[in-house]
Amino acid sequence: MPLVGRRKELDRILSVIRGPKDTALAVAGPQGVGKTALLSAIPTLSNNRSIVLHAAAAESGWPLSGLTALLNEMDDPVLNRIAGSLPGKDAQDLPAAAGMLLTGLRQRLSPRTVIVIDDADRMDPASQAVIGFLARRLAGTDTVLFAGLRNDHPGGPFGGLPTLRLGPLSFSDTVRMLESMAPRRITTAAAQAVAAAAGGNPLAAVELHAQLVEKHAGGRSALPFPLPASGSFDAGFAAQVAMLSPGPRHVLDLLALSRHTDISAISRTCGGAWTWVDGLLAAGLVKRSGPHVGIVDQLLREYIFRSMAPAERLAGHREMAAAADGNAPHARTWHLSFTEARPQMPLQLLRHARDLAGEGEVPMALEYVERALAIDADHAGTAAELAGIAELLFSRGEFAYARRYLEWAQRLTPDPALILRLAGLDFEIQFAQGAAVRSSALLRLVKEFGRHDPEYSAGLLATGACYYAERWELQVASEVLQASADVLRLAGDGSAAAQHGAMARQAGLLMDVIGGGTADPARKDGHRGAARAQGLLVSARALTYAERYDGAREAFALLRNSSGPGSAIWQHAAAILAVDNEIRAGNDRRAVRLIDDLELSEPDLQYHRGMRHLFRVWRAHSVGDEGQARVAAAEALRYAGGEDHPALTAQLAACQGHFALLRGDLAESVAQLSRAAETGSRFGNPTLLRSGPDLVEALIRLGRHQEATQALLHLEARSAGLRSPWLAMAVARSRAMLADGEQSLQLFREALEGRSPHTLERARTLMCYSERLHAFGRLRDARDALLRAKVLFDEAGADAWTQHLDSLLLDERMEPASPQGNPALLLLSEHERALARMVARGMRNKEIAGTLYVSVRTVEVRLTAIYRKLGVESRAQLTALAAGKGTKAPEPYVLPVL
Repeated sequence: MPLVGRRKELDRILSVIRGPKDTALAVAGPQGVGKTALLSAIPTLSNNRSIVLHAAAAESGWPLSGLTALLNEMDDPVLNRIAGSLPGKDAQDLPAAAGMLLTGLRQRLSPRTVIVIDDADRMDPASQAVIGFLARRLAGTDTVLFAGLRNDHPGGPFGGLPTLRLGPLSFSDTVRMLESMAPRRITTAAAQAVAAAAGGNPLAAVELHAQLVEKHAGGRSALPFPLPASGSFDAGFAAQVAMLSPGPRHVLDLLALSRHTDISAISRTCGGAWTWVDGLLAAGLVKRSGPHVGIVDQLLREYIFRSMAPAERLAGHREMAAAADGNAPHARTWHLSFTEARPQMPLQLLRHARDLAGEGEVPMALEYVERALAIDADHAGTAAELAGIAELLFSRGEFAYARRYLEWAQRLTPDPALILRLAGLDFEIQFAQGAAVRSSALLRLVKEFGRHDPEYSAGLLATGACYYAERWELQVASEVLQASADVLRLAGDGSAAAQHGAMARQAGLLMDVIGGGTADPARKDGHRGAARAQGLLVSARALTYAERYDGAREAFALLRNSSGPGSAIWQHAAAILAVDNEIRAGNDRRAVRLIDDLELSEPDLQYHRGMRHLFRVWRAHSVGDEGQARVAAAEALRYAGGEDHPALTAQLAACQGHFALLRGDLAESVAQLSRAAETGSRFGNPTLLRSGPDLVEALIRLGRHQEATQALLHLEARSAGLRSPWLAMAVARSRAMLADGEQSLQLFREALEGRSPHTLERARTLMCYSERLHAFGRLRDARDALLRAKVLFDEAGADAWTQHLDSLLLDERMEPASPQGNPALLLLSEHERALARMVARGMRNKEIAGTLYVSVRTVEVRLTAIYRKLGVESRAQLTALAAGKGTKAPEPYVLPVL
C-alpha cells in the first residue's frame, strides 16, 4: 500500500541509520497499522547494504529456524562458518550461540549493514532470544537492526529496546492513501466513508476500499452501511465477543443494525437490557452518547452484522421498529425500511436525514441518505431533498458528501430553479476550497438560470466577487459584482434582496480596500443568520487589508467561537484567515501557534488550499526547518500551477525571497523577489505582496545600487496615495539605506520617529540603522540599536530574525571601539573619519563605495577633501595619520550579508 502519513516515523528511522551508533530499534504496532509497509521502505532510505527478513509464523515451532534464515540472508563468510558450528538448540546452549554470533559480527569485514526483521515476535522463541540478546549489544558491529513487533512486551526478548510505536493514520492521511491508490476509481465521499470506518488502520482501509471500488466506482451506487470488509480482523473480534453470554450478545446484534440506538428502545426489547448495556460499556465494545448507545468501532459492527443470518437481521429490524414506535420516528423509519416496501419510504428517510444533519448527527444522516438511495434513487422528490441535505452538509464543512449529493440531484432534476441552486452550491464549494473557478462559467450560469431565482443569483455573484477579490483579480471581481447588481434589480425590494444587497456592498468594500482605496472597512451592514457570518468574515478580511489588525482579530475570534447550525464553514474560514492577519501584522509567534492549531485540528487542505500551502512554507522558514520548507514549497508550486493562481505564485516567491535575504543567500533572494515583482506588477497595490522593500534591500547588499534605486522609485510611484503604516516604514527604511553619509543616518532617525504599529518592520529598520552606524564607526550606538531591535523581534516572536541578531551580538565586531588615533582626525566630520579609517585598513575605493552605498566618484571627491583638510598628499600619508603612533584604528563595520 502507498506509504502516506509516516514522515515523522521515516525521519526517526533515518536518524537511526545515519547515526554514529550501532543500535537497534523496535517498530511496534497492532495488526494492519502499516509496519510492513514502513519496514519495507527502509532499504530505500540509504545506500547501506540492507537485509530484509519476513518471519514465517509456520516455522515458529522449529528452534533457531528464524536465526538460520537471517544468517542465510546475510551470507557473510565469517557468520557462515559460525552458523555451521552453532551449539545445540537447547535453552542452555543459547548463550553460547549468541556469544559466538556477536564475536562473528564484530570480526566480519562487510560494510555497514541494515537488518530489517518484520514480525520478529512471530519467530521461534530461541531465535527471538538470540536476536534480542544481539540487538542490545551491537556496538562495534557496524550493524543497525530494525525489529517489527505486534506486541512489545517489556519482559520479552526485545524488551528494553528503543521503540517506535506506530499509531493509526489520521483521517486525512487515510483519504490521501486511498485516493493515491485509485484516483479515478473511487469518489472522495466513498474514500471518506472508508477512512471513517477504518479508524486509521491502513490494512482495514485497503480491504474496505477493495470491496467498494468496483461496485461503487463513479459514485453512482448507494454506499452500504456498515461497509463490507474482507475478514482479516475477524479472529480478534471473535475473541472479543466469545465470552459474552446470550443476552449481551443479542443486544450487540441489535446495536449492529444501526449507527446508534436509543437506550430506552433497547430496554423495551428484552428484560435485563440495562445491565447488559452496562457490561458492554465496561468491556469497551459500545459507547454511550447522551440517550444513545452504539458500536463505535465500525469494523466490529460490520463483523457482528455479517455474522448474523439474514433472517436474524430481519427479525432484529422488526424488533427495533416496534421498540421505537412512538418515541423515535427516525429510528422506526430506518428499521421499517428493511422490513416493509412503502412508496414514500425514501423521502421519509431523506427528511429524517436532513433533520439529523441539522442537529449535527452527520454520520447517522449519511447512513439514512444512502439507505434512501439504495431503495429508490430515482424517486420524484429525491432531487429537492438531496439539494437541501447537500446545502446543510456544505454549511457544516462536509464538502465531499455535499458534492456527492448535489451531483446525484443534478442527474435527477429538470427544474431550472433547482439546477441553479445545485450548480451554485458547486461553485460555493469551489470558492471555499480555493479552487480555480472561471468567471465566465459563473456568469453563464446566472445568465441562463438567474431569472428563476434572482435573489439567490445575486447572493451567489456577490460571494463570487469576494472570491475573485481574494485572488487579487479585481477587474474580474468588479465584473461579477456588477452582474450581481444587475440581477438584484430584478429581485424587487424584499428582505432577502436587502440581505444580498448588503452582501454586495461588503464585497465592494473588500475590493476597494484590496485595491488601496480609502473606504472604511468597519462600516456595519444589517446582516442576519448565515449572511451575518459571511458579512462579518468579509468585513474582517477588509480590516486585515486595511492594516487594522486588532479589529480583524476580534472579528475572527467572534466567528471562531460562534456556534449553531451552519457555523462550521465560517469557523474554519475564520481560523485560516486569522493566520494571514497575524502574519501581516508581524505577530510571528501568534501566527505560528495558529498554524499549528490548524494542522492539529484540520491537517487536510479542505479550505482555502492555496493559503494553507503558503502557510506551511512560511512556517517552515520561520522556524528554520529548511528541509520541510523545500518540500512544502514544491507542493505549493504544484498547486499554484495546477490552479492557475498568479497571486499565490507571487506570494510564494515573495516568501522564499524574504527568507533567502535573511539567510544571506542574496542571489536566490533577488531571483525570487524579482519573480514576485514581475508577477505582482498586475496587482497594483504594493501592500498586498510586500516584496518591494525586500528587493531594494537585497540589491543594495549585492552592491547593485542603480537597480536598487530604480526598484525604490518604482515602489514609491506605486505607493502614491496609499495610507499604509507598514508601507511608510518600509519605504522610509529603503530610502535611508540608499542614502549616504549623514543624510543616511538622518533618514534612519526620521523613519524611527514615533511609535510604528508594525513591530517587526520597526525592528528591521533598527537593525539596518545599526548596520549603518557600524559603517561609520559608531559601534556603541550600533550595539544599542541592535539590542533594541532584538527586543522588538522577541516581542513579535520572529525567531529567525532573533537568532540572526544573536549571531551579530556575539560577533567580535560588536566590541566597543578602541580610542581614537591621531588627534588631527578631529578636524574631520564623523563620516570623513570613518572613510579615513577605511583607507587605513587598506580598502580600495570600490570596496569603500560598496560599504557606504555611494559611487566610486563620490569616494574620490571626499578623499580629495580629506587630503586638503589634513594636509596630506597620498593614501600612505593618510594611513599613517589615521592609525596614529602606537595605536590601532578600530576596524570599521562592513554591512553584513544576512
